Amino acid sequence: MRCLFLIFFLAGSVAHAQSKDEEELNNEGLALMEAEKYKEALPYFEKLVAINPERTPYRFNRAVTLFNLKQYQRSLQDYQYLAAFDKEEPEYVFQIGNLYEHLDSLKKAEEYYSRAIEIERDYYLYYFKRGTVRLKQSDWSLAVVDFTRVLELDPEHHNSYHNRGIAYYRAGFKEKGCEDWCQALLKGNTKSAEHLQKNCKVYPKPCLLSK
Repeated sequence: MRCLFLIFFLAGSVAHAQSKDEEELNNEGLALMEAEKYKEALPYFEKLVAINPERTPYRFNRAVTLFNLKQYQRSLQDYQYLAAFDKEEPEYVFQIGNLYEHLDSLKKAEEYYSRAIEIERDYYLYYFKRGTVRLKQSDWSLAVVDFTRVLELDPEHHNSYHNRGIAYYRAGFKEKGCEDWCQALLKGNTKSAEHLQKNCKVYPKPCLLSK
């Protein structure tokens, strides 16, 4: 979630429109979150949202906690509230897309990833996630576009080489697919080795060509 969680973590310790009791509850909840004790953290954020429902850090932290507890519908409701509250924050919209993906609503996920990209066009993860749901929907050409954009922003992103290789290969561009799997493997993606071994035997030692 980039620096957003950290911002809210710090914001939780500032007594701005926040009572001392709220500050203590928030800090205790955040400590449990940091320890990944999400079940124990949830009651703290439930109480804080009930006390001060308009304070966005409380609702954000509850959304994160609910997501990690796999309570996706409730987490989605919190992110929808946050996205309506602040329409210029791409992370809220992105997390809605992520939740729809977990709920297997891939068209909805793609829609919200696209909305996040409209707000912030230079963050690689938004393109990667949209490319992934497009790959799941067998939309090979658009998946290639997204993974290519990721690699423009982060040339070392081996997962995008790997996934673009899948998109190319399934679209019939087998040589390009093998080239991407080779690059992914050279950059550290061990999953690509299986694809190369299974699908790229017609290209003798393809990765040696890129060294």
